[in-house]
Amino acid sequence: MEHKLSRTIELLEKRQTPLLIRYKAGPGGRPAKQALVYTKNEHSIDPQSIDYDAAKITRRLQRAGYEAYIVGGAVRDLLLGKNPKDFDIATSAEPNQIRKLFRNSRIIGKRFRLVHVFFPQDKIIEVSTFRARDAEGFKNVYGDIEEDALRRDFTLNGLYYDPQSGHIVDFTTGVEDIRKNILKPIIPVNKIFIEDPVRTIRGVKYAVSTRSKIPFLLGRKIKKAAPLLASISTSRLSEEVFKILQGGRSRETMLALMDYRLFPYLLPQFHDQFTSPGGDERKASFLRFLEQLDAHVNAEGEDRRSRFLAYLCADYFYFASPWKDSKKNVFTPAFQGVKDLIRPVSPANKEVEQAVLFLIRQRSRVLKTGILVNTLERELETREVDENDKPKKRKRRKRRRPSQGNLPV
Repeated sequence: MEHKLSRTIELLEKRQTPLLIRYKAGPGGRPAKQALVYTKNEHSIDPQSIDYDAAKITRRLQRAGYEAYIVGGAVRDLLLGKNPKDFDIATSAEPNQIRKLFRNSRIIGKRFRLVHVFFPQDKIIEVSTFRARDAEGFKNVYGDIEEDALRRDFTLNGLYYDPQSGHIVDFTTGVEDIRKNILKPIIPVNKIFIEDPVRTIRGVKYAVSTRSKIPFLLGRKIKKAAPLLASISTSRLSEEVFKILQGGRSRETMLALMDYRLFPYLLPQFHDQFTSPGGDERKASFLRFLEQLDAHVNAEGEDRRSRFLAYLCADYFYFASPWKDSKKNVFTPAFQGVKDLIRPVSPANKEVEQAVLFLIRQRSRVLKTGILVNTLERELETREVDENDKPKKRKRRKRRRPSQGNLPV
């Protein structure tokens, strides 16, 4: 991975300044520079790494006369030589116009309308309309591509990739900032976190995942905005926690969230444990289990929320919980205890049940080796646990007695 990343940076630095520049009509009709355009010979994106369905959506939108690009995190990850988990698309077409082009789609959202295009195996590609520069929050105010770029959070997410031409359109120096490993906001720092406090978490997560430096002023704003997270819904906070756990660098990200004072608003019960007597030991153990999770995710991949919860709660479950020394059936108190521990994170009850049952089954192994799952080999036990999969007494089969008429004489 290190070699692949260094090779990507080398390719990015081959051309310091792109040859193409996008212009628009400025004051008095004079051309004004709008964006830098990187051709496929000037960036490191491999066309073969583009999702086929995402490319097909952009192609159909363009043929219908609309602008359409792959945007955001997918372009950032492709430039860094990573495989994007999602391919999002931005277009000049409005939701109703997108819906007419794709029968396998549905309009979602009330505050800001998006279109989800559905494909087999539960695959969904999100298509959004360019947002206006003066659109506040999630209001349905549409604009052009330049306005949309200025509405995005950080420059490394403000890139637009056209899979047909192979061009990257960069309105905000995103490519240069990726080269320099620096996190820069697009929205002014006095507004970016007030508009959406979740950007504090995402900024730290992006900095860790791309190995980017957070400038001093931006870092200070993140710390100052941390209390704003108290007003965020549990569903949004839950999504951010699970994205961190799935990202393969959860240990580093959690440490960074602690440094920037965001951790207490994501996992307050964990924070209380780590700051109480004996907390240093609990924190170290918590981080060791996250390190195991990262090794597992990077080696084998993982998408089950129940497993993420198991790693997250393993230290408490085995070494700090009221039931840690109990030899009786601890499922019922453990289920409620884990739910209370992870608040405001609010997964489905079934996911918590599966996590608890998994932790119960792994108890003897963890107490003996300190390892929740062997990350060097694929786990032997792969079947999923349902809500009825709990220890049951084996019923003794009754012996059939012969009828009275069949008795020997």
